[in-house]
Amino acid sequence: MIVINQAISLLLLVFLISISASCSDNEVEYTGILDHRPEGKDGMWVIEGTSFSVSEDVELDEDDGPLKAGACVELEMEDGDVKEIESAKMEKCQPKQ
Repeated sequence: MIVINQAISLLLLVFLISISASCSDNEVEYTGILDHRPEGKDGMWVIEGTSFSVSEDVELDEDDGPLKAGACVELEMEDGDVKEIESAKMEKCQPKQ
């Protein structure tokens, strides 16, 4: 019985990794502290030293606070284009201990 449970767990893990790998080809998430942003949406956003070109089509979500320098943010990209930038709780940007 233990061997069967281990085999099922291993198969489930392989399945989840394959799904994750196929999704990650086109979609990327980046979480970090916002260093700089333009006045509007359009322009270069800098998150922890990495620049992202953002257009007016990007969705901004400020549910966890304003998108200003020093805030923790999550940026979502699809096929190389930024799709959404949202504020996040500061705990998401803290190093895990």
